[in-house]
Amino acid sequence: MAEMTLTEALTVLGVAPGTPMAEVRTAYRALVRSNHPDVVDRPLATERTARVTTAFATVRSAVLAGGAGVVPEVTPTATDLPEPPARPAPRWSSDQVAADAVDGDTIAIEAPAAEAFALLLDAAATVGSVGYVDRHLGILEVLVRFEGGPTCSVLITLQGRAFGTDAFCTIDSIEATPAPPIRPVVEALVGALTAPG
Repeated sequence: MAEMTLTEALTVLGVAPGTPMAEVRTAYRALVRSNHPDVVDRPLATERTARVTTAFATVRSAVLAGGAGVVPEVTPTATDLPEPPARPAPRWSSDQVAADAVDGDTIAIEAPAAEAFALLLDAAATVGSVGYVDRHLGILEVLVRFEGGPTCSVLITLQGRAFGTDAFCTIDSIEATPAPPIRPVVEALVGALTAPG
């Protein structure tokens, strides 16, 4: 189970700062009894019990670190802070997207990751043959054949940024000859992305 903030842990256990550790333990035991999969035949009972156990461990660590035997006051963390102000309106449209080659092997796309992936998938199909697609992980493989050169696998991985998406490109030859530079493929992809639709 992933780590939990003290704020989340207090919410799961239903306790507040200043609660003595004995009361935290009582709340934890009651929640485990009411959610444990050996006692309750309910979907997600195992996950709920694990979440309660993680919450208790988080609170217990905070109490031990505080040394007073009670739940300490919550210090705001990045996840507890208010949402940042809304970002500016995007500069892209469904007709055309802004994309630029960066450092020769990266494409900066001014669109959110999901939209950038869809646009890049369409662009890749015009540059070569799409060999592999994983939308969840943001990975795309394109097979390209260089005129007078080898067939290569171009692996594209996407990384969402604050105001767009970066697509990192690597190239490997799938033949016995070495792979040529990636730049012509990146430029072809940028051309396909920025061509009027």
